[in-house]
Amino acid sequence: MQEREIRRVLKGCGLDEKEAALYLAALNLGEAGMSELAAEAGLKRGTAYLIFESLERKGLMGSFRMRSGLRFVATEPEAILSGAEHRLNELRGIMPELIALSKKDEDEPRVTFYRGEAGYIAAIGDSLRKPGSVLRHVGSITEAHLVYGDYDTSVYVPERIRKNISIRCLYTADTSRAIRERDHVSERREIKYLPAGYPLKTAMLIYDGHVVITGAAKELVTVVIESPALAESERLRFDLLWSLLP
Repeated sequence: MQEREIRRVLKGCGLDEKEAALYLAALNLGEAGMSELAAEAGLKRGTAYLIFESLERKGLMGSFRMRSGLRFVATEPEAILSGAEHRLNELRGIMPELIALSKKDEDEPRVTFYRGEAGYIAAIGDSLRKPGSVLRHVGSITEAHLVYGDYDTSVYVPERIRKNISIRCLYTADTSRAIRERDHVSERREIKYLPAGYPLKTAMLIYDGHVVITGAAKELVTVVIESPALAESERLRFDLLWSLLP
């Protein structure tokens, strides 16, 4: 395993870049003076002392005095594993309380705002996490494609198909011919069109306890509402409108 990968794993265990460098240097040199350690780790001597103190508090380095001066040594690597297992056991111990806290306000809707194309993509990406589900989308697909058309055709739709996720769409009458003539069967899409005279500039995606509302291309703001009750109400409203349209 390359040293870069080892450092990455150590950082995942709670060490920062400089701590990982000094610890590896200490393992490599065995007992050594701080000047040697600092040079091996690529750190300034004063900085290396501060990093040593941090590692000492974590139980990963120690020191002892000899006639030649203070010597520093790394704790055996098994100490990292032991510490990680201890932290994991502690985390398991508080998990019930963490879960209780996350569910404490589950009856209250959670509202998140996103801005721009990247925010929109992050917001709707969550709708693909449940294979075999059915999405509901209402609004102007023409307006939406001004912003995320490439993402829709090259990423979102293929991933939706791969996960066997269907979508029902209520689109405005201005939907382009190119979109109307897509292969909706293979793309697992059903479409009905709203009557002319309803030029919606926003869109709504309804799925699995979520309602995602997106603004027009010129003012792209995405609002995600997490509320099973609200999502169910919007789903029923959508299905009613779907049943009334030819």
